[in-house]
Amino acid sequence: MKSLLLCLFLFVSCSTAWQSPVREPATTSEFMHLVLDIDWTIVTEIKDPRQIVKPHPRVIEVLGIQYFINEGLEELIIEALKYPDVKISFFSGGKRARNSELLSKIKLKDGRSLKDIATNILSLEELVKNELAPENSPFATRFKKDLTLISKDLWQITMLDDTPNFVLDTFEKQSDSVFFIGTAFEYFDSFEKTEGHSGEYVPKSYEAWLLNRKKLFILKEAFVESYRESKRGEGTLLEGMKKRERLLDLKSHTWNAYSRKLYANAMLSLEKYKKVNCGEMALELIRL
Repeated sequence: MKSLLLCLFLFVSCSTAWQSPVREPATTSEFMHLVLDIDWTIVTEIKDPRQIVKPHPRVIEVLGIQYFINEGLEELIIEALKYPDVKISFFSGGKRARNSELLSKIKLKDGRSLKDIATNILSLEELVKNELAPENSPFATRFKKDLTLISKDLWQITMLDDTPNFVLDTFEKQSDSVFFIGTAFEYFDSFEKTEGHSGEYVPKSYEAWLLNRKKLFILKEAFVESYRESKRGEGTLLEGMKKRERLLDLKSHTWNAYSRKLYANAMLSLEKYKKVNCGEMALELIRL
């Protein structure tokens, strides 16, 4: 029933004229920081080249490794760039040279790369080593991201990351500034191609595969809602995003009414620019 209602909403909305979003001016001298992890958050390493039919417009190669540019990334970045009081940075455990080359290969429609628009690009070289962690412990336990390298005011930072505890919590609880987007799955071009694969990083259902594939569209809409709330004085951007982290519950790899709503809104925004077919979108929602 929920899927049918969403499809009806799509049908009505697709036939409605949409106005361009208003660019909202900065109201203070302070900046809000949207920080994105790289691996498994904005790109997914393609470990099995047979998953890709070459050439693929969303595949880049960096230092001999192929990466899929996760769907919705450009839309999220373009949306954040509309607001002059929002700064975009990247913080990854990858090496600086790799991160620089990777971000330079992801282009926006105006020709700029993600490297061009980034305020900060922080990498392996900026990680803090946890001297108390055993050498055989996971990488994200042995090394930590220090978000104060972005801003000393952690309340002005929202970081999107697929690893929940990859930041310093020594003096201040930096994890409060992280929106955990859920553990990412390995790349599969379609859910059917997961057949014969198993493990923690293999989606168990079409719904889980699709959510993993489309989550950046959902996060774009969560960002828009949170930003607008902050400008109305209804909390900070971070508070709005943390609220939506709980509502979306992306770590469960399951859709709910709220994630369906945000995804539908994102697709309608694409329809405005004739990038997606409403009929195809309705069929996709019915499968959920």
